[in-house]
Amino acid sequence: MEHLHHFKLGEDPFRNEPAIKFLFESRQQQEALLRLDRAVRQAKGLCVLIGAVGAGKTMVVRQLLDNLEEEVFEASMLVVLNGAADAAWMLTRFARQLGVEDPPKEREALVAEIYDRLAIIREDGRHAVLIIDDAQTLAEPETLNTVCGLLKLEYEDRRLLTLVLAGTSDLADALAGNPALAHRVDAKVQLAALDPATSAAYILHRVRIAGGGPAVFASDALTALHELAGGIPGLMNTLADNALFEAFLCGRSAVTAVDVERAHRDLSWEASPKSEDAPQVARATPTAPKLHSAPAAALGALDADLDTVFTQSAEAEATVLFDSPRMPDQGPPKDEPDDLFAELLED
Repeated sequence: MEHLHHFKLGEDPFRNEPAIKFLFESRQQQEALLRLDRAVRQAKGLCVLIGAVGAGKTMVVRQLLDNLEEEVFEASMLVVLNGAADAAWMLTRFARQLGVEDPPKEREALVAEIYDRLAIIREDGRHAVLIIDDAQTLAEPETLNTVCGLLKLEYEDRRLLTLVLAGTSDLADALAGNPALAHRVDAKVQLAALDPATSAAYILHRVRIAGGGPAVFASDALTALHELAGGIPGLMNTLADNALFEAFLCGRSAVTAVDVERAHRDLSWEASPKSEDAPQVARATPTAPKLHSAPAAALGALDADLDTVFTQSAEAEATVLFDSPRMPDQGPPKDEPDDLFAELLED
């Protein structure tokens, strides 16, 4: 795309996808990974990773999954779509992950199949691990109770499964509101936002991987990105991407704080009270109001710059059109869960 070429970037550096190529191993993510890895290797029961949307939870649990040796673990990962998962859906998907080709529809028979598969894995000398990403969608009490109820399954007095749940604060709230589950949490990890220096290193790392140089973002732009996105990598990606385009429109050779401010204003994050990210940004960036008030005149100047760019472009197009020998003839073509597990175990 033209604006990427303008900054000598070979590809989009700010795609919000968990691409290993752009992996930036911050101290926050490394610590979260180490804590989860330790819990899994000690065969803990319920492990929880909490972080804001865009904090990098998916990348952490994917690294965790990759680090678990196949000869030691039978590990699988489920990504839950909002509104698509209930207790039956989760159990059926997990059964299929364990190799049950035709999972029974009856809950008791389905759990029995899962138990048999987990027991076989244990007899094989391995430990089963189930990782669920976006687990805040399981916050409905029955679904959460059912999934966590799998932790009651034991074989020869040993737990058969480690469950890793990764989600937002909604997941933490759901667990805290259920004392029986809250006391079962063996490891809870909070994925913190990046500090200012790490935020800047994160942005420049992605620019470098995409083929660009450190001069693409001015130092004040890096500060603005951190403050307005609260040090959340996913939010910084979105903001940096839009700021990059703003700078291109104005013909700048580097992104400035004014471009970041303009992009942030257009995204209207603070104007969306229903957005999960907006309150987090407000809490994480107490100095953001100061940043907003300072460049008001600069933003006005930016608007004037953009008006000039588009006016000149329109005039140029008009000149070409009316000076041409003839007008074109035509335009372009149009073109109940706990009792169940207790009964199963007694059997």
